Amino acid sequence: MSKRRIAGITVAGLAAPLLMLGLAGSASAAEITPIAEYVDSTVADLLSTVGGVLDALGLAA
Repeated sequence: MSKRRIAGITVAGLAAPLLMLGLAGSASAAEITPIAEYVDSTVADLLSTVGGVLDALGLAA
C-alpha cells in the first residue's frame, strides 16, 4: 500500500467523525471522548509506522 493511499485513508478516517460532529452542532465531553481517543490512536499508529520506515531506511527518526 502506498504512502499516499495510507495518508488518504487516515485523513478520511479522521474527517468523517469530525464532519458529523460539525453537522450535529455542539457536543458534550461524552460525545467527543471516543473521537479524541480514536484520533490519538490513529496518530500514534501513524507516527509508529513513520518511525519504522525511517529506521528501515537508516534515517534518524
